[in-house]
Amino acid sequence: MRTIQSEIQRHGLLSNQMNTEVAPKLKEKLSKRDLEELMGTRRQTYKRVRGAYRSK
Repeated sequence: MRTIQSEIQRHGLLSNQMNTEVAPKLKEKLSKRDLEELMGTRRQTYKRVRGAYRSK
């Protein structure tokens, strides 16, 4: 009976034998407005007025 490790080696599925190229990460420049939007500070606010919710 074969072990899992020997089967992986036999089929050539070891990570060091596979071609693993890592793509370079691109740095994305975000404006101040984009950062505020991502953080949620530029969300619309609501207020209760006579039982109904209205935007401020």
